[in-house]
Amino acid sequence: MRKHRFIYAALAAAALALGACSDFLDETADKSGNAYIYHMDQLYGLTGDPSLYIGSSTADDAYFSAGSFMQEQFYMGDGVGMDPDFYSKGQPSRFGSSSYAYSLYSWDGQTLKNNESVVKWTWRSAYDRIYTFNTVLENVDNVMQTTRAVHDQVKGEAYFGRAFFHFMLLTQYCRWEEDAPGIGYRDNTLSTATLNRETVASTLEHIYADLDSAEVCLARAGRDGFDGEFNTRPTVPTVCALRARVALYRGDYETALAYAGRALEGNNTLEDIAANPDYALTVSRTIRFLDEDGQPVDSIYMYSLSDLFNLYNRSTIKCPEIYTPCLSATDAIGWMPVSEPVYDLFTDKEHDKRWTLLYSSHYGLMYASTVYAEYTSGGITWETQQWLKPWHYYTYWHFHSQWGPTNVVGMTTGEMYVTQAECLARAGRTDEAAEVLKTLRRARFTDQAAADNIGGTVQDCLDERAREMGPFWRFYDAKRLNGAENAGIEIRRQILATPSDPNSVTELVIPANDPRWALPFNEVERQLLGWEQNEGWE
Repeated sequence: MRKHRFIYAALAAAALALGACSDFLDETADKSGNAYIYHMDQLYGLTGDPSLYIGSSTADDAYFSAGSFMQEQFYMGDGVGMDPDFYSKGQPSRFGSSSYAYSLYSWDGQTLKNNESVVKWTWRSAYDRIYTFNTVLENVDNVMQTTRAVHDQVKGEAYFGRAFFHFMLLTQYCRWEEDAPGIGYRDNTLSTATLNRETVASTLEHIYADLDSAEVCLARAGRDGFDGEFNTRPTVPTVCALRARVALYRGDYETALAYAGRALEGNNTLEDIAANPDYALTVSRTIRFLDEDGQPVDSIYMYSLSDLFNLYNRSTIKCPEIYTPCLSATDAIGWMPVSEPVYDLFTDKEHDKRWTLLYSSHYGLMYASTVYAEYTSGGITWETQQWLKPWHYYTYWHFHSQWGPTNVVGMTTGEMYVTQAECLARAGRTDEAAEVLKTLRRARFTDQAAADNIGGTVQDCLDERAREMGPFWRFYDAKRLNGAENAGIEIRRQILATPSDPNSVTELVIPANDPRWALPFNEVERQLLGWEQNEGWE
């Protein structure tokens, strides 16, 4: 495994912020150029660096640029749609400007294995941070100490972070079955150390052990309540939220229910987004439609969310529903339209403010060159309207950054509510599940009766989970449901075999038992590690 420069930059930032000693950045040969670590304050600054979970920040910490964690699953799941008509007739240059954009939507293995942009996402981003947490754990007992509480807090934060990013890697690059090849669990900073894959079960054992250690350390440090002011620092409720996510992924519903409940005991905040002025939309453009004679007949509006949710300020990481603000910008292709299944999922588009506020930006049309050219010159023509589908108008957007729409990768209270409801429903406690869903929906709907119009079956819970968590998580949920429940969920879409040829329409089918649900490793990284390529991608 290569050494990365992330740790150097983070330590430099910690030194500037916390006033570490002047020779802090002296380099040593035995540390491969990494900085000396003398004092606990340096480690405390390191584990509290928001860029560990969000992405990168400027030197003065004025704004953040979201990272690119788990983007692959956003493109490859069934939450977004780029059907042949939209791609060929709409000529979405923003989506097609990068070599990987349409290729990932098409599950192209060569792009996944060889494109440098792709490997920077989950793979290197996760291992960079794992290396940082291992640096903390190797030094935490040996540096000049401050208090026992700070020592335990830093150690607990490092254990949590290491587990968090290894689980992220597991869900991307491994099949679900316990005896399938796992992900290499990096627990040291030695560049020469062998990184064996072992099995999924073994990887999970390491994750559970780290989360157990994190909880013990954080509890001992008095970090057993939710830290709303510095939620970039995990606490015991944060650990419980991740434990709930891991258990749900594994189909361990009893454990997931227990940990979701514990997480909600620490933080059960639900924002009333219908009443919150911070979610107000601003009209940025008017899109006109023309009839067969070229006369305007109707208009819709293109919206932008309030600047409060722009990563150029600090408010995003203070969103009270987020246990830890791990965010992922979906880059240029993040503007792509939602899929037909997502469009159909919102059966009450009038009262559900998640649909109204988080999906109605219409930016998909703005980045379709043909449509954009038409509405800027007077309106969308009748001919174009014939191939546009209803879902082409909608793009999911919660936070935004300089790279475009940004998804929440970290755990939220909303995720804990839908996790709790699903686990209750699977235990036959459907009335209790319905009440949990109603509590969540009352913070999302403009009409109380409409919010309460839901049952507590497993399918009700899965539908509400998809509405709450957005298109980004549909790949993840299909994978865990296929593994734990034999759900039979497959990817089936029309694609262009040759993107430049609109007549090359073919059907892509990824069956539920296809080994390609475990994404391939970058070829360069795979060869460095000496690993075999994941099945189906050879």
